[in-house]
Amino acid sequence: MNFRLSHIIPVAFLLFLTSSCEKPEKQWRFERKIMLPEESRPLALAKDGETLWFSDPDYFRLYKIDGDGKVLDSITGIQRPMNIHFDNGTLFIPEFLTDTIWQYRDDKRWPLKISKRPQAPAGVSIYGDTVLIADFYNHRIIVETPNKSFTIGRQGHKDGELYYPIDVKMKDKRIYVADAYNNRVQVFGFDGTHQKKTIGQNEKINVASGISLGEDRFAITDQENSRILIFDYQGKLLQILKESIFYPTDVHFEKGRLFIANFKENSISLYGR
Repeated sequence: MNFRLSHIIPVAFLLFLTSSCEKPEKQWRFERKIMLPEESRPLALAKDGETLWFSDPDYFRLYKIDGDGKVLDSITGIQRPMNIHFDNGTLFIPEFLTDTIWQYRDDKRWPLKISKRPQAPAGVSIYGDTVLIADFYNHRIIVETPNKSFTIGRQGHKDGELYYPIDVKMKDKRIYVADAYNNRVQVFGFDGTHQKKTIGQNEKINVASGISLGEDRFAITDQENSRILIFDYQGKLLQILKESIFYPTDVHFEKGRLFIANFKENSISLYGR
């Protein structure tokens, strides 16, 4: 009897010690709002160092602001700028009404050369020499590399089909698509194969308009329900954010912070952990 206890007690103690050392999941918490110019409709966000760009499709312009909302730069005359992307000093701007992707740097603007012409580009993302475009009215994603150009998806509601995609991102050669009016996010391999991982339907998302990919989790805007959903990369729901969020159209991870564009309010909500 004593021999058995001497073996069981240390094991039990070890199990207790291991479980007690597990760190609880850090939760995102609302910190403050960044107030924007009164007449502005922030649709999409792109981080530029310590500053932030946002697109304003209703007023055909973009703003660059600091952390307090002070305007540092602006671009006007873009016919409905959509989900923007900042990469290596250049801002990429999909112009919805002219089927053009603009590049902006040092006060200069020039079109991005692409093989396939989108019809109403709603989002663009750049990863080295790979370009991803959400081709809204063609219900597809355009993938451009130096060696080839191809598309992912076609119009429909089944797995692997898209219905007005708005945003597109990539991580570890997997492509994440905000399949907006199918109310979900779909995941594809770089070769275009559907990964059998459809996210957001169980949570009853109503218009998935923006995606941001973090190191170990990603965020989706649930536009019509005024909330942000945080998932891990296995598709497990980790957290739902609602506080001080009003009609969110984009979300952006940056160094332990989460920026959320409130389209129907001239503000960006800032969350931290």
